[in-house]
Amino acid sequence: MTEKRKMAWCKTAFKGVRYRHGFFKKDGVEQLRKNGIQPDKYFALHYKLGGKVHDEPLGWASDGWNAEKAALKLAELKRNRAEGGPITLKESHAAREDKREAEAAKRKAQAEARKTLSEYWNDSYLPAAKRSKKQSSWEKEEQHFRLWIGPLLGGLPIRSIGLKQWDELVKTLSAAGLSPRMKEYVTGTLRRALKHAYDRRMVDEAPPTGKRVGVSGPGNNRRLRTISHEEESAIMSALELRDKNAWRLTRFVFLTGCRASEAFNLTWANVDFYRASLTFQDTKNHDSRTLPLTNPLLELFSGMKAGEPGRRVFTKVDETPYSQAPNAFSTVVGELGLNQDREGRDRVVFHSIRHTVATRLAQRLGPRDLMDVMGWRTVQMAMRYVHGNEDAKAKALSMLGTAPEAGRVLQFGLQFGRG
Repeated sequence: MTEKRKMAWCKTAFKGVRYRHGFFKKDGVEQLRKNGIQPDKYFALHYKLGGKVHDEPLGWASDGWNAEKAALKLAELKRNRAEGGPITLKESHAAREDKREAEAAKRKAQAEARKTLSEYWNDSYLPAAKRSKKQSSWEKEEQHFRLWIGPLLGGLPIRSIGLKQWDELVKTLSAAGLSPRMKEYVTGTLRRALKHAYDRRMVDEAPPTGKRVGVSGPGNNRRLRTISHEEESAIMSALELRDKNAWRLTRFVFLTGCRASEAFNLTWANVDFYRASLTFQDTKNHDSRTLPLTNPLLELFSGMKAGEPGRRVFTKVDETPYSQAPNAFSTVVGELGLNQDREGRDRVVFHSIRHTVATRLAQRLGPRDLMDVMGWRTVQMAMRYVHGNEDAKAKALSMLGTAPEAGRVLQFGLQFGRG
């Protein structure tokens, strides 16, 4: 139905209020718009303001308008001229819209003030991390939140998290025996989430630095302890009896020196039996590297059932992938007493395997080859493990100051004037 034409305006009993009827066309026939059995009326205001005539529409009687209601609206506008406020319908509509927006903003602010850390993590931070970070990175952060941050602070309003809550988190991490580096990683995850919220004005203050909450990365986290061949044999024998899956993973790391995360993420597509090689893809430094399949590696894989290309090579008993070092490893190390009376970097942890392999390889490989095998970008990392040959150094030093025979003859000739 479309309106065909408009009738002239009609006066009402109220000054400044008028109405008109409306026509529309239906099935080609012009008809009068009805409100029930009566003609529908369209009401409007007609008044002067500042020497200018204003015509402002209100609406149809079928929508709830009548002459008395329109007169009340006009009286309200007139009062506003003296008391302040909207003096035209246009201003009144704008004021109502501003009020609605202000109320909506207030409700939003109240909802944000009540939003918990877990809600913000799930609704905002984690989706953003998945869009902008490598899967291995956001999975680590998700693990930090699930295991440590969420259970302690997840139910708190995000705006209420201050130094007291940071201290509680650090205290919890320390009581659990986490290493300084691990505490730095977990608190770093919380710091990035709160920084994300701060940048979006969800919280009023930027998160504190690690130094301020007593968690700073160790100046040197290089492992001091290497695992001897005897200790390796004892660990592997005990692991094989306790957890065959953990034994396979640990054996693989001993045979390659790879990072734990590289072993966790290795898929069958990365193992090429035809070319006798395996590839670590998208590693910690964003590079990929390929290693040959040695006979011990082939022997290890021969005892395993290869899966689909996208499946992880090393999984737990329940076939879920590893995301952290096997619990069986630390249990076996403890039972063997390998960490008795040892502290800090002198303790055997899963990363000690990589440190041990690098130390052993450095005795046979030069820095360039060692970098390629271990996946290091800088020669400084390789030089940590490359130690000089003491016999060769002593031999070279003994040659200094010893002149060749011909040189000595020339020297004597000059001395006695026979040169």
